[in-house]
Amino acid sequence: MSSARVPLKEITLTCKGCNKEITIPIYVDDLKTQVGGLWQVSYLHEDHVITLLLDKDLALRQHRASTIARKSQEEVSARATIAEKPATASTGPGTAATPASPQPRARASITLMLKTFGSRELEYVMKPVMTGDTVIVTGDMALLEIAISTLKLFVHKKELKINWYTETFVDPRDYDIIGIAEGLKDYYSTEVIMDLDEKKVVNGEPCDYCRKVLKGLEKMNETKAAKELKRRIVNVYRNTLWMHQI
Repeated sequence: MSSARVPLKEITLTCKGCNKEITIPIYVDDLKTQVGGLWQVSYLHEDHVITLLLDKDLALRQHRASTIARKSQEEVSARATIAEKPATASTGPGTAATPASPQPRARASITLMLKTFGSRELEYVMKPVMTGDTVIVTGDMALLEIAISTLKLFVHKKELKINWYTETFVDPRDYDIIGIAEGLKDYYSTEVIMDLDEKKVVNGEPCDYCRKVLKGLEKMNETKAAKELKRRIVNVYRNTLWMHQI
């Protein structure tokens, strides 16, 4: 009789897809893929996949959840919240239930993105965000959410549809911005791709007007740069001629 598999370690965490506390066993044959010097381990949990990043001592450095179906992580969290709390108490007749707040994301950093890509590369991705074309973001997991949060700064009073991270193909027509696993790039050969590992934007186009908006921000500190970028973006949307200039 063969002996049962024995995990190298068990990691307990709160799943970001459904907010449940679970324990994930780590086996030796799970340690096959490395990302930036960290082991990447995937674990199937209900209707989503949890991705773990572990250091050489198998200590948990980062984890995230992505859905198997064509649904964003936010939709899974909302569905899980509804399933766990079928009825929300109201303060009186006709009072609508308050929806759960979305999970906090990494803060935007325009100065970090300018330092990483330079203003020329960043203008290539700024234009499609402003004009409504889908942008794909891939690469360094530590920068992925920062990059997507920064792209949100390029629009004014517009709610972008975002899939923060997926390891399975989702239709680019369903989202404005999609964060993807590295292995999915070939499926988005015609989309604008912001590659954090290569520090370049693929399929982007030059944009003189976008370049003017970004000009000089790299010389400011983050607080001042973010404030100035917001002011410039507001002015862009107030200018009825801006569409013709990009």
